[in-house]
Amino acid sequence: MSVFLFFVLLLISLKKLLSINNNIILFLPPFFLVLMLSIISGSSDFISAVVFFIYLSAFVFFDRVRLKFIINKSCFIYFYGAVFMALGVIVQRFLYERIGYEFGKINIYGGGRVGFGFLWLDYSFLSLYLVSALPLVLNIYKNHYMKIIASSILLLGSVVTTARTGLAALIIATLFVGGLEITKYLAKGKAKKSTLRTLLILFLSSLVVVYFYVEFSNRTVSFDSSGRFHGYYLGFQSFLDSPFLGVMFNRDYFLENYGTIPHNLFVYILSQGGILFFTLFFIWFFYVFYVAAFKVEVFRYPIIITIFGFMFIPSFFSAYFFALLISFCMAEKKAISYSIGK
Repeated sequence: MSVFLFFVLLLISLKKLLSINNNIILFLPPFFLVLMLSIISGSSDFISAVVFFIYLSAFVFFDRVRLKFIINKSCFIYFYGAVFMALGVIVQRFLYERIGYEFGKINIYGGGRVGFGFLWLDYSFLSLYLVSALPLVLNIYKNHYMKIIASSILLLGSVVTTARTGLAALIIATLFVGGLEITKYLAKGKAKKSTLRTLLILFLSSLVVVYFYVEFSNRTVSFDSSGRFHGYYLGFQSFLDSPFLGVMFNRDYFLENYGTIPHNLFVYILSQGGILFFTLFFIWFFYVFYVAAFKVEVFRYPIIITIFGFMFIPSFFSAYFFALLISFCMAEKKAISYSIGK
């Protein structure tokens, strides 16, 4: 613990010299704690945490003058990476169903469900990644036809994975953003046209993705929990058994003694790291949410969509695309602050 405190205090004292943003400072306590807990328990989660931290720190040391260029390139790379994965998973399913050819990540589940992941190992994360890139269509294309084509590819790709995480995240994020903008309008008496346009796109996309699920997915659109509530119960049970430090991110121990990993970020963090890690983690997590909701423009909606998606996923530190997305968001915040300062 003394080593942990030493590194935190050292980095805080060097904050101005290194120009490190609050995102990194707030992430350090939970980061070092998950490292210690994982090493003590013999868990390999510390590897995922280290990789996550590297992606999170991607743009910390970049000069402010170059941030606008970096943001544009980041938006381009993130978006076209999603389009590539969407096209890949669509082709993967087409070949599998039409000629029986298999390549990439494919799993067969009960009830006739077949999961398609192309190059991605986790279907839920892939589904969420594809949907999170959807709002960037407005920044990438000027032509309306290209916006429609790109949006359709991303939405269809998310559906083809057969994971419902992207659909749920998109609908909940749309409701949240809609409520937020209505509140702003009632308070200020005005609303930005760009925000209303994005909200309309999110709403129409939610309708389209539901239609795609009905037409192209072998899973039904329902409020069925798929066993998630039982997972929540098991997660809370493990937290009550070890409230301070949880199971110390020992996934094997949790599976052996409790069963299903909770498909919810709050319950997952409580069960794996206890109340101490939960407190440190959500101080950072809510800061990210605040910055995304109120301090940036380009990466606002991708962050919000992804955050709501974590309410249905049984992991966190392996979501490297989210770490990269946060680093993009913080770079945009830094660029905005710099332009205002000038």
